[in-house]
Amino acid sequence: MRAPSRFHFWQHGVFFLVLFLVLAPLFFLILGSFSTARLPTDFSLSTMGVVNYLKVYGDPGTYELFTNTIIYVAGSVAVGISLAVSLAWLVERTNMPGKIWVYAGVPMTLAVPGMLQAMAWVLLLSPRIGFINKILKEFFGPEAPTINIYSLGGMIFLEGIRLVPTAFLMLVPLMRSMDPALEEAAAVSGAKPISTARKITLRLLAPGLAAVMIYQGMTALEVFEIPGILGLPAGIYVFSTKIYAIVRSATFLPVYGQANALAMVYLVIAVVTTYFYTRMIGRAERYTIITGKGYRPREMDLGRWRYAAIGIVLLFLFLSIVLPFLVFLYTSFLPYLQTPSLDALKGVTLKNYRLLAQYGEVGTALTNTVVMVVATATATTLLSFFVSLVVVRSNFWGRKLLDQLAFVPHAIPGIVMGIAFFWVFLKLDFLPIYGTIWAISIGFTANFLSYGTRSMNASILQIHKELEEAAYASGAPPWRTMWRIFFPLMLPTFVGLWIWVVLHAVRIAGMPLILYEGPKNQVLAILIWNMWDEGYVGAVAAIGTLLMITLLLLTVVVRLAGFRRHAVQVVGS
Repeated sequence: MRAPSRFHFWQHGVFFLVLFLVLAPLFFLILGSFSTARLPTDFSLSTMGVVNYLKVYGDPGTYELFTNTIIYVAGSVAVGISLAVSLAWLVERTNMPGKIWVYAGVPMTLAVPGMLQAMAWVLLLSPRIGFINKILKEFFGPEAPTINIYSLGGMIFLEGIRLVPTAFLMLVPLMRSMDPALEEAAAVSGAKPISTARKITLRLLAPGLAAVMIYQGMTALEVFEIPGILGLPAGIYVFSTKIYAIVRSATFLPVYGQANALAMVYLVIAVVTTYFYTRMIGRAERYTIITGKGYRPREMDLGRWRYAAIGIVLLFLFLSIVLPFLVFLYTSFLPYLQTPSLDALKGVTLKNYRLLAQYGEVGTALTNTVVMVVATATATTLLSFFVSLVVVRSNFWGRKLLDQLAFVPHAIPGIVMGIAFFWVFLKLDFLPIYGTIWAISIGFTANFLSYGTRSMNASILQIHKELEEAAYASGAPPWRTMWRIFFPLMLPTFVGLWIWVVLHAVRIAGMPLILYEGPKNQVLAILIWNMWDEGYVGAVAAIGTLLMITLLLLTVVVRLAGFRRHAVQVVGS
């Protein structure tokens, strides 16, 4: 074939670009952890040592940090997986009414960014300003119990809810493919439903469920927004918020080397969990539960509990989407914070929305966000496509290594990648992008590459090589082959990935907070964080309301693109 030779130089270019995006940050992250220099720009061999490790891991506070992180991650995963298993079981294994709407609605909770969801629950359950706590005191007097969302329990509850939609989407195929014959046999033998679920259902789900738990644990470990909003004001630190506190210290000169040293253990944990995740996935075939011949899924009759089940699902959707949106919508029209009442509704105003129009930083942040997300989504989509083209379609000597390199960022938490790229952009000063939105865009592109290449790999594998070979035999150059063959056939994948990146780049605050410098380089996530920190609650509610509406519409587009791609695959099969 002529294709490999035509792409020879291009393949090397893609390989070395990915090599730089992945290994350069990790190299400087490890190197920086041994540096005692106050600033990365002052780094030299004379500043090398293990002082940072001795200070960080000799501090008793670090072990409290370990404890908080373990409790937070384990508790969040327990809450999230329990809810996700229940929802997936109701949708796939029972005759609960309205299942198609539940299947469509649960993933829609991803449209509410974690930072905004945490802020909404602060407005509900803050000991000082929380609407629910104020209502409780009005009804039961000053002695009424106060629900404090600024706690480890509050963080676990909210992060647990945040983990549900992804875990739900991962568990639904497992529930759908489970042969109910074993459960029926247990029922005929007189086993109670709880005993059947414990001894048969959960054991059959064990490998898939364990893989989902590990994946969700990695997600909870790296998340920054919820611990940042709920934990920092109360002095409750986990790994991500402690690293942020060290780097963005407003009182002392940041000790970057100590932040790197702390990030190293974070990195080790992420890599180890990824290793066990891939091993668990690889052993899944040992627990095959579809036998082929005679297999037929059967729904369980819930009887009078059918509508109680749909009520539980609606309660989850209300707590995840409706309630945060209503809280922000209500607050955005208030001149100042007031407990919900008819008198408060009489004083609604557009003051906060007018403030957004007059506040100069909002326009700058909005422009920066649009440029950043468009650049990030486009770069991620194109780079993912080219990487997958090399991995799937070429005989390039380093294609397997390239595939592994592209997956590495999945194991690196966003806050750690932010620290790593922070060192890269400061040390490579011939790249004048430190502190700009371009630095954020590059960091996000590297971070999203693992998901992008997995989507592209699957899509390219569905396109038969005969189409390319026919184009080459007709004398078509490589660019025309891509434009006339790959682009039309993979358009749903391109669109779905592009919007997926936009959704995630807008909502993530951890990496941008590390990489930005100055108000001129703020994006919306940073602006919302700073305005909330400065007490502009009404303005944050106005931005949050508009942002949630926008992300909800984009999520609908992603779902439609996914359904369209599925329809294309069915027709072409």
